[in-house]
Amino acid sequence: TSKKRKFTNYAFEFITVFTGITVAFLLNTWSENRKDSHTEAKILTEIRNGLVSDTLDMRGNISGHQRGIGACQYFRDLIDNKKLPDVDPNEQYILLLRDFISIQNKSGYESLKSKGLELISDDSLRLAIIDMYDFNYQVLEKIEEDYQENQFFKNYFFPINDLLSPYLVYDEQGKLIKFQQPLNLSEKERNAFLMYLVKIEFNRQFIINYYETVINDAADLIDMIDQELEGR
Repeated sequence: TSKKRKFTNYAFEFITVFTGITVAFLLNTWSENRKDSHTEAKILTEIRNGLVSDTLDMRGNISGHQRGIGACQYFRDLIDNKKLPDVDPNEQYILLLRDFISIQNKSGYESLKSKGLELISDDSLRLAIIDMYDFNYQVLEKIEEDYQENQFFKNYFFPINDLLSPYLVYDEQGKLIKFQQPLNLSEKERNAFLMYLVKIEFNRQFIINYYETVINDAADLIDMIDQELEGR
């Protein structure tokens, strides 16, 4: 009877200790999971806000490239000695050759990488985030800033300026106020100028097309993040 009582006491103590340890472990796991969930939601919100901001910047760059394409037509009319629209020639010259940079808000993604990509519990969402920042954004930056064909000022300013310099008219403050027409370009000069415009227009449209692809992917990613956050 004494041995049975001791065994019962030991068993009770063991169960008590085991239960206490198990409950503590479960509480700690629950606390860590809750902490991870809160961190995940915070980072997803930061990524979402960054995507919204980046989309506005991308649309701004698209507008700039579209205006650059419009300037190509202005200079075609100039080459053909047509009557030019009543717009600022200085602005048209700037628009024709203006370059842009790809502004990218990566702070949310950098926070995620520092915490570990596995923090994002949904596999599809995690892969979409990685694809956006490690592929789309990198390609966009290279196309806009590094690809030699798309460096408009560097590639075309000097040859175009050499062709136009005899026809540039400035005011007393040194501001370009008009192009003196007619332009007396040789056939070789005219063809070269027209080819510059073709290349500028084509490459700007190429950049616009990729921007639109990234914007669409960003919109899909924002929807995925919204669904994830709403499901909590």
